[in-house]
Amino acid sequence: MDLNKKLIALTGCFWLISCLHPSQPGEGSRPVLTQPIFRSDVAVWVDYTNTLDGMAPKDLKSEYERLRRIADRAWDDELRLSLTSCVQSQKLKNYQKASEIIAQAAGKIQGNTDLRSWLRFYSQQVSVLAQMDRELTEEKRLRSELEKKLKALSDIERDISERSKSPGMTHP
Repeated sequence: MDLNKKLIALTGCFWLISCLHPSQPGEGSRPVLTQPIFRSDVAVWVDYTNTLDGMAPKDLKSEYERLRRIADRAWDDELRLSLTSCVQSQKLKNYQKASEIIAQAAGKIQGNTDLRSWLRFYSQQVSVLAQMDRELTEEKRLRSELEKKLKALSDIERDISERSKSPGMTHP
């Protein structure tokens, strides 16, 4: 299973846990997107995000451009645009931007605590993915260094072995 799909599935699990402890809608100065309850099923948004994650970069860009051109976007179009932008940013390994986009989208959702909770968890998981990617990059760097050192040691061992076999060498 792809790491992003695991991430999305994990956020869905966290969302289910959050249902046991629902939060109160927060007050803030951000614009609020109101939405009817029948269009806010979290599973629909998880599926949409998985679909985006499976898209080729060209198709993902086309979806983003299509959503961006909508003149009077409803709350669900805004959320689709945010999710599309987030997935694009993740594919470019710009995890900070992806996390910020989703956190902003979560802040704009009013009334649907389940969806807002899932978006916040998704934002947190993108941050975790960023940390994992940094750790993986560091591990690759260390592995490369160790491989170079091992090759250097092998070369030294081969040189010593060749010198000890040369006819001009006498052993005490």
